[in-house]
Amino acid sequence: MVRENLTASERKAQILTEATRLFAQRGFEGTTSAALAKRCGVSEALLYKLFCNKKQLYGAMIEFKLTHWEPLKVDPETDAPLVEVLGDLARTTFERVEADPDFARLMRYAELQETEFKRTFHEARGKHLIAELEAFFVRRIATGELRRDLDTQLCASSFLCLCWNYACGAKVFQNDFFPQHPDEDVVSFLVTLFARGLAA
Repeated sequence: MVRENLTASERKAQILTEATRLFAQRGFEGTTSAALAKRCGVSEALLYKLFCNKKQLYGAMIEFKLTHWEPLKVDPETDAPLVEVLGDLARTTFERVEADPDFARLMRYAELQETEFKRTFHEARGKHLIAELEAFFVRRIATGELRRDLDTQLCASSFLCLCWNYACGAKVFQNDFFPQHPDEDVVSFLVTLFARGLAA
């Protein structure tokens, strides 16, 4: 519920936070304007004064969340061991999903329903990370550490998807297909398995 006596910017931020929770529960199509207004503690008239329509509110919510979702990074020139670089990425992904399950759930809905917002997320966060990880793999191939027949873009995207999907399945949806083991055990297993497939 939105608190009283807020500034315009505070009220907008509070509405975006509450809207995230509702969209995460029901998805874009399943969330009505009336339900949004009720959840946010405002009238529909005020809601549409701040946001022209539900789609604009959804877009603003994605942008708002992205400003608080620090991008993951890989230094392609790092000399750190392969398993350390992959382990840091996997570990941080698990931590981010656990810290903000509403946003993780929201992005899964976006992948299914709202391709426009999926592209927004991937452009803002995913695209650069895949490029950095791919460059890291290219450098390690050049040093002879990794196999020369690897498709580096496929390796980068598949590892990131592996971590993201496992984290969402285990922490957000608590799917039985993803056993509930300590994060460090899962990270170690996934990284070791993946790294062995890359090794020269």
